Amino acid sequence: MKKNITIIYGSPRKNGNSDKLGQAFAKGANMSNHSVSEFYLRDLKVNGCIGCEFCYENFGECSQKDDMVSISKRLYETDILVLVTPIYYQSFTAQLKSFIDRLYISENKPLPISGAILLASYATPGEEMSLVTKMYFDTLLDYHDWKNLGNLFVSGMDDKNDIDNHTILEEAFLLGKNV
Repeated sequence: MKKNITIIYGSPRKNGNSDKLGQAFAKGANMSNHSVSEFYLRDLKVNGCIGCEFCYENFGECSQKDDMVSISKRLYETDILVLVTPIYYQSFTAQLKSFIDRLYISENKPLPISGAILLASYATPGEEMSLVTKMYFDTLLDYHDWKNLGNLFVSGMDDKNDIDNHTILEEAFLLGKNV
C-alpha cells in the first residue's frame, strides 16, 4: 500500500554520510512508489519552540512563521516520518532538535503519523555513542504513540565520504523499499 513518507534531514553538512544514508532510503521508498517528501533543515529556517502555547490554543497553528509552516503541512499528510541525523555529542543535531521541539504543534491536533524510522551516522566506533539518541527516539515514539519501523546506526563515519560503498546504504535502500 502506498504511504506518504516525510524525510527530515538534520545534518548541517551537505552531502555527508547521513545525507547519503537518507537518500538511499528515499531511493528504495520511491522505487516502491511511495510518496516521498524530503526536507533538509540546513537549507530552511526552523526556529526552536518558544513555549508560547499558541499552537495548543490554535489547533496546530504555530505563532512562528518560518519554514516549519510548510513542513507541518506535509506532516499532517504523513504516514511515516523518517529522521536522518549525524550524532553530535551523543544526540541529534541542533537543527533536528529544533524540529522535534516544534512537533509540539500536535498537542491539540494530533499528526496522522503511524510510524517512524531513525537513520543515524557518527564518527566514534562502537554503539555507545548511539545509545542516548536511540533512547530519545524511543521516548519520542512512545509519546506520540508511533510504531518503530526501524533504526539504522552506522559508526566510524568521520570523513564526509566514509559511507560510500558501505553495506549500510543497501540496508537503508531495502528498508525504504520494504517499508
